[in-house]
Amino acid sequence: MKHTPIVRRGFVAIAALSIALFAACTTTVDTVERAEPAGTRQAVDDHRITTDRSLSRILEVRAVNEATVSNDLLRVQVELRNTRRGLRRFNYQFEWFDDEGMIIQQATTPWRSLPMEGGEIATITGVAPNPRVTDFRLKLMSSTR
Repeated sequence: MKHTPIVRRGFVAIAALSIALFAACTTTVDTVERAEPAGTRQAVDDHRITTDRSLSRILEVRAVNEATVSNDLLRVQVELRNTRRGLRRFNYQFEWFDDEGMIIQQATTPWRSLPMEGGEIATITGVAPNPRVTDFRLKLMSSTR
């Protein structure tokens, strides 16, 4: 079967569109930072409980830092990296505990969404709801949308 020039142009257009769509699906983020950071981080030794092996292969926890704000509220920053190519969405939630290890109930502790491009490094921050908080737990899960 012989293809006419119009049909050939259609094949070329479809091929070009397919390549462009594939390239758009594999967006990554490059970052640049100081080789020797000027700020001093208060790193936290963390204990990780992994129940979703696929999430742990996609999302890397790079660092956990804490500080105090307003002289009495615990602030936590967690640095995450999307190890895959392309956009991924994650949900996270902080839980807060007092000095006896009891969870401090909040009226609402919403899950927050975090979209991250491939290779992107993002920092999420949580601030304790009151001065009685001495510890925290960060919960992470893959987003379905």
